[in-house]
Amino acid sequence: MTTDSRHKDTHCGHRILGILILCLFGLWQSQPLRAQKTVEKKGSKFYIDHADNLRYNQMVMTDVQIAKGSVRFRYKGTTLKCDSAYFNEKANWFKAFGRVHITRPGGVSIDCQRIHYDGFSQLVHARKNVVVRQPGRSLRCDSLDYNLASKVANYFGGRGTLVYNGNTVVADEGDYNTETHEANFFGNVVMFTPKYRINTPEAHGNTETGLVHVVGKSVIRTAKGEVIHTNDGTYNSKTDHMELNGHSTITSPRQDVEGDNIVYNSTTGDAEGHGNVKIVDKANNRTIIGQDVFYNEKTGHSNARGNVKIDDRKAQRVITGDEVTYNAKTGYSEGHGNVKIVDRLKQRTVTGRDLTYNSNTREGTGEGDVYYIDYKRKHAFSGDYLHYTDSAAIAFGGKPGPVAKDFSQGDTLFVHADTISMKGFHMNTPGMYREIYGVNNVRAYRTDVQTVCGFLVANTKDSCVTLYDYPIVWSGNRQLVGDSIKAYMNDSTIRQAYVYGNAFSIETLPDRKHYNQISSRDMRADFVDGAVRRIDAWGNVEVVFYHTDKDSTLIGHDYTETDTLRMYISPLRKLQKIWMSKSDGVISPMTQIPPDRLTLPHFELFDEVRPKDKNDIFRRAARKTSATVRNARVSLPPRQHIE
Repeated sequence: MTTDSRHKDTHCGHRILGILILCLFGLWQSQPLRAQKTVEKKGSKFYIDHADNLRYNQMVMTDVQIAKGSVRFRYKGTTLKCDSAYFNEKANWFKAFGRVHITRPGGVSIDCQRIHYDGFSQLVHARKNVVVRQPGRSLRCDSLDYNLASKVANYFGGRGTLVYNGNTVVADEGDYNTETHEANFFGNVVMFTPKYRINTPEAHGNTETGLVHVVGKSVIRTAKGEVIHTNDGTYNSKTDHMELNGHSTITSPRQDVEGDNIVYNSTTGDAEGHGNVKIVDKANNRTIIGQDVFYNEKTGHSNARGNVKIDDRKAQRVITGDEVTYNAKTGYSEGHGNVKIVDRLKQRTVTGRDLTYNSNTREGTGEGDVYYIDYKRKHAFSGDYLHYTDSAAIAFGGKPGPVAKDFSQGDTLFVHADTISMKGFHMNTPGMYREIYGVNNVRAYRTDVQTVCGFLVANTKDSCVTLYDYPIVWSGNRQLVGDSIKAYMNDSTIRQAYVYGNAFSIETLPDRKHYNQISSRDMRADFVDGAVRRIDAWGNVEVVFYHTDKDSTLIGHDYTETDTLRMYISPLRKLQKIWMSKSDGVISPMTQIPPDRLTLPHFELFDEVRPKDKNDIFRRAARKTSATVRNARVSLPPRQHIE
């Protein structure tokens, strides 16, 4: 090449390079093939501070100028250093190679082996051993794309490590917005912070707010010892608040949570789950199961819906229902829909449609088929409405109506009335006893004794049942009526009965056509194994008694009038002996019985009224007929009337 031609090429290169620098980088004082100093003026322009060598050859690389050797240039406060660089004025791009170092305002820097900047799209592509630093943050990766307009950096091509405020994220790929601090990570993501460690296939979050959203089979381990397994979860490391979607589990030293959707905060103690939820409070020895569960471990308050089961092993209490509210500290529980409260400590169970119960005040209410059973004190109540404490209870309303059960004496006594109440005396002492009251349409059944009346009082102290208002008592084939009746019970049979005022005893004989009868002012009957063995009667006594032979055939009729009577009857229901004061009587053969002596005055059988089994106590049946005539000597005790 001639000297002229070489001079021509050099002059052309300097002219084009000068235009490029003026247009793209600002003012530049050119000196061929050597580093130059520039004078910076105001404006958004590029400035080349140094290059050992500048070249331009339109034939070799069209519109591209090459700077080599300790290249340094600036743009809007950004400085770039590298071993070599390519510039393209028309395409508005440059490439830098070898020990690339970029610094931006605010302390941001980028180091890599090569970088490509596209001015039109404002994209930076950094490759190989990329390190991005910002105050309190750094990113190390293999490849990085950075958009100057959106402030979003994407890294890929190998494991990348992001460190911010003492936290570390390692992932195969990721993107980060340097302005909003939003970040997304993909591929075997591992996150370390002083408060947690996360392993997940995919994570999205914000480095400023501390919010992290994990996607895919993920494990979160917190510094508090919590281990979270989820496929879709959001965790805030600053507030400890987490929301987990899909079936997830949380295990921790204090409690475990499992469910399809979970909201949990270990700082506040709040736990919320939806769909097949199970919360195990290890610290308080409590388990809560339901479709929708709200629980606070610190306050002990819980609310659950859908197939709820709350098992408080510390308080020895289990509550089930469609919807349940329970507070372990206050002892208050409330349930709706098929509710059942099992209090193992107090040995009682309550079921009903709607229930409330407070174990501290020992008070509860129920509505809708309520059933209360006390296994310790061996009694139970049922009714449409029930209000109870340890020492008192009342049940009424509904169909078939309230029932009281007493199984303290072995065989269960079933009592039905329009209203049933209970009161306890000397509670929590060896002398404790209860009284049970039945008001209106009282019907009671036990295998050995049945009764109907208008008002009933049952006393567990002496196993006594007192009946008022046209009472009727049946035992075996014997019927007793009177103004009032006291019946004393053994474990499984009636022991003794007292009839006060208008006493009338009728014993139906095996042929069911003849009846032994006693009518008097007052009467007493003693029973052995459910069979009457002695009868005492006094005051205007009238007796109809049939004599039998050895094979129980009726052989004679005995009518007697006396003031006082005592009869002893054998286990075979035969008269053993009889004692009476001055008496008048007639004995007649069976074929010569006067028709008016077959039954005593006011004789009435109430077989249709008698409860036939424990389910027949709900039937309403009149205790009087048009023939019933009684001038009651015994008045009713005072009683409350409940609407």
